[in-house]
Amino acid sequence: MMAMVPGAPGQMLRRVTREIPAPDAGEVLVEVSACGVCRTDLHVIDGEVHANCPIVPGHEIVGRVRAVGAGFDGVSLD
Repeated sequence: MMAMVPGAPGQMLRRVTREIPAPDAGEVLVEVSACGVCRTDLHVIDGEVHANCPIVPGHEIVGRVRAVGAGFDGVSLD
């Protein structure tokens, strides 16, 4: 998967390739179609809020569930 991440707080975002993770128990894997970056994410990117970098900002997403972890109920796959 492609992601935009800051290497450290206050650094410019850079495009990186990461492996697609398998969902653990109780998790779902979502193929993201669109993602919003909120003001808190921008504070993290700017180094104004502490976070363990590198991180992938953006938690406001739209997408499709592609896999579910063990014990996860209530979601059907496309």
